[in-house]
Amino acid sequence: MRRVRFAVLLVLSMTLAGCLGPSTATWGADSGELHVDFSQESTTVKSGLGSESMEISGIEAIGCASDVGELGSNNSGTVSFSGYLAASHFYSSHSPAGGANGLDYGVATSVAIQRMSIQDANNVVEGDGSRIDVKNWDVPLNPETGAGSVDLDEVDRDSDTRWYILGLIPTTENIHNGLTALDEWHQSVTINGYLVQTDSSGNAPGYYNYQTAEDDCSLAIGTQNKENAYVLVTSIQLDGAVISSDGESSDEWVHGDVPLIGRAGYVLFFLAFGIGGAVGAFILSKMFVMQGAKSTMKTLLGKAGMDNIKQVKKDVKSAKASGMTSPAERKAAARKHASDKKPQESNKASSEPELAGFDLDSVLSSGPSMGSTTEFGGKGSSVVETIESQEMEREITEQSSDIGIPIQSSSPPWQSPSKSSVTSSQPPRQQREHFTSSAPTSKKASGPPSRKTVRKRKASTPKQETPVAPEEEPKQTSRETFEEPDEEFSDFSF
Repeated sequence: MRRVRFAVLLVLSMTLAGCLGPSTATWGADSGELHVDFSQESTTVKSGLGSESMEISGIEAIGCASDVGELGSNNSGTVSFSGYLAASHFYSSHSPAGGANGLDYGVATSVAIQRMSIQDANNVVEGDGSRIDVKNWDVPLNPETGAGSVDLDEVDRDSDTRWYILGLIPTTENIHNGLTALDEWHQSVTINGYLVQTDSSGNAPGYYNYQTAEDDCSLAIGTQNKENAYVLVTSIQLDGAVISSDGESSDEWVHGDVPLIGRAGYVLFFLAFGIGGAVGAFILSKMFVMQGAKSTMKTLLGKAGMDNIKQVKKDVKSAKASGMTSPAERKAAARKHASDKKPQESNKASSEPELAGFDLDSVLSSGPSMGSTTEFGGKGSSVVETIESQEMEREITEQSSDIGIPIQSSSPPWQSPSKSSVTSSQPPRQQREHFTSSAPTSKKASGPPSRKTVRKRKASTPKQETPVAPEEEPKQTSRETFEEPDEEFSDFSF
């Protein structure tokens, strides 16, 4: 997964090619910015690239006389520096601890150019040119380099190559923005501008110290094969592009521009071949995977199995066309239909008191669905004789009859008319309620209570000639009346 993300990120980064540049100072007069008021007579550099803003004024521009190659402050021609760009460095700030001093604070970019003609620089094969390993470039005119094809610290009169080490000071905002074109090393370049001189410069490195120029106004290199100089840049010539002071050149270089095809051509190229190629590769790889899966399936199932699968696919398509639905679809439709017709539960609260943790309705509703029950009692209180109690009483009676022991009816005696009546004028209800520990009772509208007659069955033993006299039933004391409190435990509905 990480590899896929990295590949996607790499492809997307291609869209930013030519749009990203090095970190440089911005153009302006505030802190962290650089601004140059250029004129050949007197130039002022306002720099906020140090720990505090500073202004360097009284800079005199040294030009070149055309066709003569004479350098001087009275010459309006520019000095050129042509060759093969081997290294560059951009500054967003300068530090005194790093060794910056004086006009170093006005330098926006430093470059190392191997002196040669533009034709020779264009003919350098990629990889065959000078390669410089930059270790430290805090001081614009004194880079520290290491292992490489060329070590600038070791260049002297015995070296085979000649070099320009230039600290570039832009004269306009367009030049300042165009310096980012020098971020691409190993290309031919020509920088046009003026050398600098001040009243207090003297023989300080980087300032004009009676250097000479060729007839084409290119700066001549002395016997040490290396020239270090500050340059007030007015234009830059690249291979097929120009960076001018006003930005009005017909072939003006623009940040983000791509040679030959341009920015619009590059975007179209990326959309056509980048995204289109990626989509095409995805489709092609998917086809290969499907083809491999089909081949494996054919090997495992055989030709007959593949024919059966094709026939099943055809049957499924024809069934769908005829309006048939699959079992899964029917189940889903049934679930949906059942959920739509599900009755909503009532939210009405019961007015009857409830016992904590005990649901009487649930207990009653969970009982077996059997026949009707017998209800006794009045309006104020009632006792229900269920089918279960009736069956239990019947079984006890039958067992007692089988062994020949008479039993007393389990029903309690009826109350006398003088006691509180347990009769009820209400008709019996078809309901289930729990039965209490009280014995089930039956009621009549009037008349004295009667004792329940016990039916005896003949014993299953063989008949005897002499009948056995039945034993006298023992008299059991029973209550004359069955009183029920009027208020206490009078309502079993809870």
